[in-house]
Amino acid sequence: MADLPVSTVYLLKRAELAVRGCVEVALSPADLTPSQYFILFLVKSGEATSSAELARSMGVLPQSMTELIAPLEKNGAIVRKPDPANNRILRIEMTAAGERLFAKGTEVAIRIEQELLDGFDARELAAVNRFFGELTAKAESHSFHPKLRRLTKVAAKAKALRTAAKRPARRRARRA
Repeated sequence: MADLPVSTVYLLKRAELAVRGCVEVALSPADLTPSQYFILFLVKSGEATSSAELARSMGVLPQSMTELIAPLEKNGAIVRKPDPANNRILRIEMTAAGERLFAKGTEVAIRIEQELLDGFDARELAAVNRFFGELTAKAESHSFHPKLRRLTKVAAKAKALRTAAKRPARRRARRA
C-alpha cells in the first residue's frame, strides 16, 4: 500500500474533510452547520433563493435541501414566500435573525480561514485560488459532472417526447 501514488484529487478530498471538520466545530457555538452557513451565504449573495437553486448550487437533491433549510426556517433565520412571477416557487429570504446568524457565522468563517491559512504567503494563496477556480470550472464543464449529466438526460427525454409526439401525426398522414 505504501507504493500507491498520492493523487491530487485524493489530497483535495482529505483537505476538504479536514477543513470541514474544523469549520463544523468552529460554527457549532453559533448553532450553525457548514451547510447552513453556505445556504445563508448563497441567499445573502442572491446566488440562490429557492430550494431548487440551493440544491443545484450545493450538489444535493431537492429533498435533502428541504431537510437542510428546515432548521433555519424553524429558528426564524429564513422565511419562504411565493415568487410574485410564479406561485409554485417559494423564494427564500433572510430575516433579521438570519442576518445576525450570518454575521456570527461570517466572523467564525473568517477567523478559521485565517488560522488555517496562517503561514501561506500571498503568492501561494493566489496560486491556490487560481488552481481551485480553474479546477472548479473544468469539473463543472466535464461530461461526468452531475449538472451536465442531468441536462443531457433532460435533453434526451425531451427529444424522445418530441419524437413520440411526431409519430402519431405521421401515421395519421399515411392513412389519409
